[in-house]
Amino acid sequence: MQLDKTAIKIAQRSGVELVDLSFIVMRRYWRSISIIAILGVVPFAIVDFILLWPLTRYESLVMASRDIGEEAFFHIRYLAIVTALILIQAPLALCGVTYFIGQAVFIELPSIRQVMSSIWTRCGAMVLILGILRMSLVAFIPMVFLFRNPSFQPEIELPFYLFCLCGMVVLIRGFRPFSSEILLLERCPVFSSKKHPDQLAYSKRSRWLHSNLSMELFGMHIGVAFVELLTVYSVSMGLVFLIGVLTGIWRWGLWMDLFFFPLILWGVATWGTVIRFLTYMNARILTEGWEIELRLKAEAQRLEEFAK
Repeated sequence: MQLDKTAIKIAQRSGVELVDLSFIVMRRYWRSISIIAILGVVPFAIVDFILLWPLTRYESLVMASRDIGEEAFFHIRYLAIVTALILIQAPLALCGVTYFIGQAVFIELPSIRQVMSSIWTRCGAMVLILGILRMSLVAFIPMVFLFRNPSFQPEIELPFYLFCLCGMVVLIRGFRPFSSEILLLERCPVFSSKKHPDQLAYSKRSRWLHSNLSMELFGMHIGVAFVELLTVYSVSMGLVFLIGVLTGIWRWGLWMDLFFFPLILWGVATWGTVIRFLTYMNARILTEGWEIELRLKAEAQRLEEFAK
């Protein structure tokens, strides 16, 4: 790996330039990104499909409800829940995409086996940080309760799902978004070790990387999330229009709820993963002078090879 020869020029960019660059990265590596994303998403998508199925039985939910007599309410409720669920699960499900792009930047295209192997070696750390502390796996717990009792319970759902789960995730990921990059690419241990005192633990590395840019990162996070939601809406409406033209069915059906809408969400989440990695690169350039560090390391490697 030659650290001073990269597929993406290491330079500071604005938020708009990062979004524009993400399209170029997606176009260049779309095949590998698609395969790796599918491998990571399929297990989550299957479990989500099973757990969310009762929430799509809108007629039964209306009949069981005493206060709500409109199917549209339960439909919007389902769309909001599946959107929040997928956005919460995305960092863990798509960590393979993060690793692949991190290697592809240095013109090292890992195979699918290498990507899966690297993730497996960091499985414990990923589950602890992304799955539990950042709730990608914890999000399944409220879905189990909804599967058992899909009726609307505002006194439980509104404070717990909206404010505690979604709100907490938005705040934590907004101010400190680079967990996957720190764990997979920098390979920081979760806890400090006496055997390797030179390695920064995850919490210390995260604090160093995010502390000076927390407000900028949160603003970028909110802006990207807004663009992602608009993209999901636009693509979904475009798909409904296309199917209406082809079949004559001009309405949002169950096929959209269970298949196409989650598929669009996962696709947009994959795009968001690419944007987050590019933002990570930008953050390191801004706070650590990463481009200079890479050049110095590259020269050090050449001197070592020459000495041998």
